[in-house]
Amino acid sequence: MKLNELLMNSANKYVEFQKEDGSFLSGHNGPYRDSETPVRNTAHMLFLFSNLYNVSKSQVYKNVANKALDYLMSEAARPTKHTFYHREKKGKDKCNGLVGQAWCIEALVAASEALGRSDSYKLAEEVYLLHRFDSEIGIWNRMDVDGSQLGFDATFNHQLWFSASASMLKKTPEAQSDVGIFLDKVAVNVSTYPNNVIYHSSPMGRVISYSKFGLKPLLSEVKSRIGKSLPSRKAGMYSKSVGYHGFNMYAFAMLKEQLPEHGIWNLDLMGRLLEPCKSDEFRHDLRHSVFGYFYNVSGIELAYAYEVLLGDKHESTQWLQLQLDNTWLNAVDPLSANVIDINTARSRLYAAVRLRNDYVLNAPNPI
Repeated sequence: MKLNELLMNSANKYVEFQKEDGSFLSGHNGPYRDSETPVRNTAHMLFLFSNLYNVSKSQVYKNVANKALDYLMSEAARPTKHTFYHREKKGKDKCNGLVGQAWCIEALVAASEALGRSDSYKLAEEVYLLHRFDSEIGIWNRMDVDGSQLGFDATFNHQLWFSASASMLKKTPEAQSDVGIFLDKVAVNVSTYPNNVIYHSSPMGRVISYSKFGLKPLLSEVKSRIGKSLPSRKAGMYSKSVGYHGFNMYAFAMLKEQLPEHGIWNLDLMGRLLEPCKSDEFRHDLRHSVFGYFYNVSGIELAYAYEVLLGDKHESTQWLQLQLDNTWLNAVDPLSANVIDINTARSRLYAAVRLRNDYVLNAPNPI
């Protein structure tokens, strides 16, 4: 069974799930159970069908992609023409931080290239430029759906993914410059556990940089970092960090493809961050993390990371196989078994289309 064949078999089934307005079925954000709008899954499906159209030139895929794009350009997806409307959860923003916008930007850029639609790139650029970037610290602020400024996104993987999607905006100098600064000031200093798994609550930027906002914000940041560094806090976040490790490494691989000349790739950082993935302990912990195979499709993510960052096709094949062994339902639903949110699980198949090699996989052996 070849990967590209699997992708197209699934896509042929997923065509049936597209609604008249171009959207796809919404989910509830996996383990978080936040009720979501169709925006996220539609963006993932747009990326999937745009890329498959590039490969197959199927008119069906092109039509699906165009309809999905039209939905993302509609008032339903951007009610006030600011950021994309991702979720409705009391106490949380509606934009889903930076990561929700990152998923839309990557899909819009992919669609602009595959479908030849300049309006798609223009929208991606417009949404990116709504987000204020602090060049001294090296991170972005959030903007909610109504245009209100919400301050920095405090989640490392959100910042990393936003930078990865922004790196695709090749015709936008501001994005290219901002991403370079983020890599220099934040990504290169990512906090890890002793085994080099990325800490989910990794602090961002030099703490002294926060003094620009005054003494009170600086002290608040210092207090936050002390709390995040407590052994009990880190230990309690380990399973989640393992489940997000592949998600982070996938974003690093995106960045390397877009900015291959950046100095971060000359360091041994990527090798160190991927080293724990070969251990039996990591694989055991990943299998038992609700944020791993069953939400973040870690097998696909690590396959892409090994392919791009280390050029290791053997490891990539192993990780793809592990993903299927854990989530295989049938030949058109390879990511749907054992998951909490089947609609989002299906849409996350899009992550596999970035893989360059057409991997040969064995019939799954459910674990």
